[in-house]
Amino acid sequence: MKIINVSAREIFDSRGYPTIECQIVLENNSFVVASVPSGMSKSAHEAVELRDGGTRLSGLGVEKAIEIIENVITPQILGKEPDMVSTDLWMIDLDGTEDKSKLGTNTMLAVSIALCKAQAYVNGIEPFEFIAHLCDFESVTLPVPMFNIINGGVHADNNLMIQEFMVIPTGRRNFKLCLEAATTVYHQLKYLLQHKGKRIAVGQEGGFAPDLENEEEALDLLMEAIRLSGDEQEGGFVIALDIAASSFYDLEKKKYCWHKRKISSDTLIKKYDKLTSQYPIYSIEDGLDQNDWDGWEVLSKKLGESIHLVGDDIFATNPYRIAHGIEENIADSAIIKPNQIGTLTETLQAIKLCKEHNMNTIISHRSGETNDAFIVDLAVGVSANHIKAGGCSRGERLAKYNRMLQIEDSLVMSLLS
Repeated sequence: MKIINVSAREIFDSRGYPTIECQIVLENNSFVVASVPSGMSKSAHEAVELRDGGTRLSGLGVEKAIEIIENVITPQILGKEPDMVSTDLWMIDLDGTEDKSKLGTNTMLAVSIALCKAQAYVNGIEPFEFIAHLCDFESVTLPVPMFNIINGGVHADNNLMIQEFMVIPTGRRNFKLCLEAATTVYHQLKYLLQHKGKRIAVGQEGGFAPDLENEEEALDLLMEAIRLSGDEQEGGFVIALDIAASSFYDLEKKKYCWHKRKISSDTLIKKYDKLTSQYPIYSIEDGLDQNDWDGWEVLSKKLGESIHLVGDDIFATNPYRIAHGIEENIADSAIIKPNQIGTLTETLQAIKLCKEHNMNTIISHRSGETNDAFIVDLAVGVSANHIKAGGCSRGERLAKYNRMLQIEDSLVMSLLS
């Protein structure tokens, strides 16, 4: 089934900033739509987005990217059957830069995801099934969700340094029960915050964003909400932290600006060590700056045996950077964000590299999201260890969790049929 039309338009993400939506129409007039997210807390090593510049929409418009899709990429795929991998490779070659600065990661990813969906449709399968086929996986498993319950850092207007406080339900037999457990904790936390006179506004990723005395108070509230949820008999919870340390690193002084104090990586690592001894912390993401390789080595030696160390900014979904991290043994888990690298083909390469070296994969959303739930299909298709899709509020976050419920039901039905 061939492509008869390709169009792109400027839409707006969950923060009210412009992004791209790409639509592909097939011969039977069926169509697929894909949209790309954008991050606020970005790695310096990410592929770059193509933005218009100028004064319109604060320079963040994407009309140039739309022109590239419609005038440059469309002639390459129009009248042909959708072929994601060959088109991805063609776009990479056409761009010819290491950071996708010619075409833009947003331009390329919008087309890449749309082609993935179209090719899955043509083959009569779901996107997650098509992704599993591309990776030569005979079966799939659902990832364990990491629910963002408290927002801090650049994702919230409060005084918390840590960007994400997440809960991970354990001991549940399916995703539906995980979601029920997390939403119960979420609403118990809302009750606690109201009772203490704290604000219950949410941050950019759907978690609460209260002003608290320190990170320990946030963790204490989270533990109390877990206790009040009354769900211990069904299973427990562990906590995951996304520090996003690059956002408060002073590059000139080689220090971390922790609550108005300049501290060394060693001092920050000691803080993490203390937190892990006081709370059931499962993982720490981006505990140090994206270029602090020496500090990461110390962090790995100190905490790598007791918790999972997750790399996001330091890896940027880049197979070369992930390979270097594997050689240096600085982390055992990698965040995967397709828009950090630009195409799904490269994203799958990064994931397969992780799997070949027993590194956990965590498929992640971005702070500026859309209602496109494609990352869920990606996470299921590659049988990722975890997925990060945000808190238990905001439509662009719940769209992902609801998609997971759909996939889980479809997999159960296929087993029963």
